[in-house]
Amino acid sequence: MSQTLLEFKNVSKTYSGSQVLKDICFDIRPGEIHALLGENGAGKSTLMNILFGMPVIHTTGGFESAIELNGESVGIKSPFDAMALGIGMVHQEFMLIPGFTIAENIKLNREIEKDNALNSITSRLFGKRMKTLDFKHMNRDARAALDRLDMSIEEFTLVKGLPIGYMQFVEIAREIDKTGLKLLVLDEPTAVLTESEAESLLQAMRNIAVKGIAIVFISHRLNEITAVADRVTNSARWRAGHNQRC
Repeated sequence: MSQTLLEFKNVSKTYSGSQVLKDICFDIRPGEIHALLGENGAGKSTLMNILFGMPVIHTTGGFESAIELNGESVGIKSPFDAMALGIGMVHQEFMLIPGFTIAENIKLNREIEKDNALNSITSRLFGKRMKTLDFKHMNRDARAALDRLDMSIEEFTLVKGLPIGYMQFVEIAREIDKTGLKLLVLDEPTAVLTESEAESLLQAMRNIAVKGIAIVFISHRLNEITAVADRVTNSARWRAGHNQRC
């Protein structure tokens, strides 16, 4: 894992004149689990919001950075830019639609379509408007993502009423189902999990990393970090002013 996948160079951010990040520099390697450790307010989530192109970063000003992916400078202005580059993120706030099934949530905005079986000729004439969702294909993809997380729940189950821990796994399954995923950010993913669920997630993270996907793991739990992290960046040093320009 000596090759650098992504590198932050001199990342700085202020909010209303308050310095949150200053000259942050560190790198992430392919297939590694890189833990971000530190107290609340140290800037961990802000840095990940920068990586994922969240609008709040750009609309509030006071932002400087250079981010390189595979040695090339990239400008990430929105989550769509991040996703196109193979960057996925699971936020602390759930972004699931309760009235949709697990599979529908996993494939949201990436639905698979097929020609209308009853009107195949009309579909060819009028194009995509006459297509229908290919639920069989979507369910199959969702099942594969859930299996990678060792989740036995049925993919056609409605999200409404699921235990909180299950919802967290569905969020992660949605990210690992995406084509071309290179880097996955998990922001406090075990905070809502039971002890057994957290252990299952840690094992799932190991399985994901073995496939060459890098993981940024934000957590306060030292036992989890020592269990899975290949490297650790301590954000307490950011506030202490121990950073130097790259």
